[in-house]
Amino acid sequence: LPSAPSLPPATSKPADRTTQGTKQPEKSGKPEGRNRHTEPQGTSSSTGRTEPDESEDPVCRVEYDLVNQWPDGFQATVTVTSAPSLDSWRVAWSFRDGQKVGQMWDASVSQDGSRVTATAADYNKSVPAGGDLAFGFLASWHGKNSPPYDFEVNGHACAMGS
Repeated sequence: LPSAPSLPPATSKPADRTTQGTKQPEKSGKPEGRNRHTEPQGTSSSTGRTEPDESEDPVCRVEYDLVNQWPDGFQATVTVTSAPSLDSWRVAWSFRDGQKVGQMWDASVSQDGSRVTATAADYNKSVPAGGDLAFGFLASWHGKNSPPYDFEVNGHACAMGS
């Protein structure tokens, strides 16, 4: 998937991260310019807000899009921009209102109560630093369909994008 439209991690402050080399991108540098195989897996600073339950800055930003909704179901897409490069990924989140995912594309799904986990397919598991990963799903809902919360990528908290 192209990652050109928005790259929030490009505004991060690399000076706040521990790096191995002396070369650090300028503020206007793009994350794709760095060697993605040696990108540190540490945290990065973000100009956005951090999730309240984490003391470290988010290493990812999530866009949740409710594409369509009908009386007992909905379609949604999730796009995650990751600051570090990823060799594989798992995106997890929670639903507030008992929603159940029935079908997912571009990832495999498992759900335990309100907690949902999407796992990368073989063809989209690698994500360059500052790149996007995306998948979609169909789910059911009854009564209320609040947006999901508590997004994580590979166990690291993500900030909700805007």
